[in-house]
Amino acid sequence: MSATNSKGRLVDTAKVLNAHWQEVQELWRDINCDRFETHVMAPLTQEIKNALQAMDQIDMALTHARRDCGTREDTSL
Repeated sequence: MSATNSKGRLVDTAKVLNAHWQEVQELWRDINCDRFETHVMAPLTQEIKNALQAMDQIDMALTHARRDCGTREDTSL
């Protein structure tokens, strides 16, 4: 699987997670929900953003390495 495909899968999965979390928040409205948001969802959202940025950097590095080595892009990575 390519870095681009992996990034797309992560983006899609994050969208599904956020949609489900919004549904849960409509029914779960107490201090524990707030704690879960603060201690689980907010950090997870940030980690997903960090992972996406890292995937972009990896994709750029792979692209440069392939170009520098004179190889075509291998989509099986």
